[in-house]
This record gives sequence, C-alpha cells and structure tokens, in this order.
Amino acid sequence: MNDEESRKMNLMHFLYENGIIEPKPEAKENKKSDSKEVKIFLVNGKTLYFDNVSSTKELYEHGRAVLLIKHFDKETSKKGISCFDLNKENIIGYSIDDEL
Repeated sequence: MNDEESRKMNLMHFLYENGIIEPKPEAKENKKSDSKEVKIFLVNGKTLYFDNVSSTKELYEHGRAVLLIKHFDKETSKKGISCFDLNKENIIGYSIDDEL
C-alpha cells in the first residue's frame, strides 16, 4: 500500500468512526427545498457555493481544522461530503447559513 492509499484509508476510517459518512449512503430523489447554503472563500477572490446542505461539522485533529459539508448534488442525484482543510493558505474563510 502506497502513501496515498494509506492516507485515503485513514481518512475513510476517521469519517466512519465520527459518524460523518454512512457505510452505504442512499441517494434521495426528493431533497428538501429549504436546505441551507455554505460558502467557501478563496484567496484568489473566488467563492465555492454549496446549496442543499443538510449539515456541517468543523473537526480538529493534530492541530488541523477541517470543515465537512454534507450536501446533495443535483447533477449526480447523490449525497456527498466535501472536506476542506481550513489550514490551507488558499482558503480564507467560510460562511454558513445561520439556520443550519
């Protein structure tokens, strides 16, 4: 097993152990229309938008901050989890709809 495979395996184990992902997530056909939005602000002035967000979680491990966003991707009709390392230099902040 190479370093990349080991890193992916450790990340998956961490996500399962913390209840972030389910062993076999099922896609939902009808996502709630009142889902919330999360914005990730980048140093280059761009903003990443996530709508249809069901939950967010900020985790701290080994001095690192990670933002996990559970969302529904309309293009693939599947649930997804996006993970952002908040210690990276290209991320300057984020905004979460206050009703989440």
